[in-house]
Amino acid sequence: MLSVTIKHQKPSKRVRNKTTKKNIASQEVVAKSDEFLCIRGVIIEKMITKEKKMTIYEKINDQIELGYDYMYQHETTKCCDEWLAAWEEVKTVMKEAKINNIIELNKEKRFSEFIINYAQELMFELHNAGIEDASYYEKRIIYCTELLTYCGDDQNIKENTRRGIGESYTGLGDMETCDRLFEGWLQEDPDWGWGYIGWSDSWYLYKEEGGNFEKAEQILLQGLSQEEVRDRIDLVARMAEINEKAKKPEKVREYKALLHKLMPTTSKTSSYYKPSPLIKPPEPGRNAPCPCGSGQKYKRCCGVQKVG
Repeated sequence: MLSVTIKHQKPSKRVRNKTTKKNIASQEVVAKSDEFLCIRGVIIEKMITKEKKMTIYEKINDQIELGYDYMYQHETTKCCDEWLAAWEEVKTVMKEAKINNIIELNKEKRFSEFIINYAQELMFELHNAGIEDASYYEKRIIYCTELLTYCGDDQNIKENTRRGIGESYTGLGDMETCDRLFEGWLQEDPDWGWGYIGWSDSWYLYKEEGGNFEKAEQILLQGLSQEEVRDRIDLVARMAEINEKAKKPEKVREYKALLHKLMPTTSKTSSYYKPSPLIKPPEPGRNAPCPCGSGQKYKRCCGVQKVG
């Protein structure tokens, strides 16, 4: 018989856990290194964000300053272009800071100018630019519509901005939209005196082809019919002015007489406020709202001659 030799295979070596003290120490070093890199990354990211914000603030300041230079040189469209570019950056800052009120943004110390002043200056300069190029009336409407969403509860900015929108539609020759907007705003606030004035001005002051004095007068009479209308004396003064341009001397005398009668009781915000001769009212600051109630800054309205 054949003998068969059976070879027994050696058992495979037992797999050992190769995690030694040396390996454990190495893994801890790697973990700490990763943690350090992560922390470092966060710090660098914060530094980049901070630097980016500072860059945006500096950019906004430069654009606003350049805009003022153009404004003083009477290069209105260039001024508006710079300020509109700055406005896009301002909106970016507000979005990142989760601020939806320009009054709050005005508290930031990184701006060289009060943002609230620049925002209103832009609204007025867009009107001047629209006289040269009607496309700026369209830009003004877009800008003012955006500004309304950022002005919060500031009544002065809100009223001036609404007037800016209405006047711009007049500049574009769209009186139907102008009327519809002012009617809606005055239904919401029937005592808004300067709303009636702004609407009336749109019919006789801002129309290039000549004013409709009858329509303008009807609007002012509508305002004067409101018992609690604000700035009544300014409505009366505008009535006298319209009738003077319409060459109606009798009505001019009538409204000037009424104007004189209202002066002692008029609001201090009115351009017809006459303080007691024994009291000298404080001089408004250059950037303060003009006391005449026009909505412009003092230096660009009644203070033009004094500021020079």
